[in-house]
Amino acid sequence: MPTSSQRRTPDKESLRGKVAIVTGASQGLGQYLSHELASVGVTVVLAARNVERLQAVANEIEGSGGTAIAIPTNVASQDDCRALIDTTIERFGRIDILVLNAGFAAYGRLEELQNFDPIRDAMEINFFGAAYPTYLALPHLVAAKGLIAYVTSGSGHLPMAGYLGYTTSKHAMNGFFEALRLELFPRDVDVLGINPGDMYNDDGAGRTVFAPDGSQHKVDLSIRRKNDIPRVPASTVAKQCVAAIVDRRREIDLSPIVQKIGTRVRPLAPGLIDRRIYQKATTMRSAFDALADELHAERHPEFDPTCLWCAERSQSAARTGAR
Repeated sequence: MPTSSQRRTPDKESLRGKVAIVTGASQGLGQYLSHELASVGVTVVLAARNVERLQAVANEIEGSGGTAIAIPTNVASQDDCRALIDTTIERFGRIDILVLNAGFAAYGRLEELQNFDPIRDAMEINFFGAAYPTYLALPHLVAAKGLIAYVTSGSGHLPMAGYLGYTTSKHAMNGFFEALRLELFPRDVDVLGINPGDMYNDDGAGRTVFAPDGSQHKVDLSIRRKNDIPRVPASTVAKQCVAAIVDRRREIDLSPIVQKIGTRVRPLAPGLIDRRIYQKATTMRSAFDALADELHAERHPEFDPTCLWCAERSQSAARTGAR
């Protein structure tokens, strides 16, 4: 049996000449993952809905000496996903790496929702938006003995009260890819789960967050707000993710240590951990609510009875005062 010093150490050079598809590549982790992959000789196919930003990322990579093409894609559309896979094969003849990073961030308790669209949308983008490309790319990944990397969340391991659509979609995603890993074991296709922890965009572009009433808020998560949680730059996370891709690991978990402990202890002490999750989620939620209130007040400072957000905040204040 070879000693540890004799075993081959995976090297980033092993990725040179490979072809990777990255969804959600127009900003955040997807953007930086694309740059990192291109820097080691991977041809990167960029997929996202924002055409302008997507092309800008492709231009940046090309300007740095890498190879990238932009294919505008709505991952919630099977037709778009099919076009993404078909175009990649037509252009490059293979798919070695599939990075499923596109995501939809939303918060809200079930009783707060004006309709069921936020949960349906979260499933369409976070779950089906990862499942569709995987299904369509699978024959090519099998032929290449490739790798699937899907970006999950701590909310896929622990239930997050007040983030119902998001945590539901991430639990579904984990179940799908955990089962798929077993199915692909004899085919030499590896499945890497990426739990990136809490991040912010290095360039301050912010992240679009959907509130319970369906309104969208562009949030710069690099700013630490009251009751918020610490975050790291997406570029730092991207470097560690590429190292995990090189090593063909099963999982990379960059979540806070308290989250790791909670995931492992919850089966033994579910009541205790659930109370801690509820308290933490409620505290985190207050940071988003405060920001949403600020943005909403800029649109119309006075109370408007026809505005859903005004009505919800008024009801919330009434419930709090009644306690």
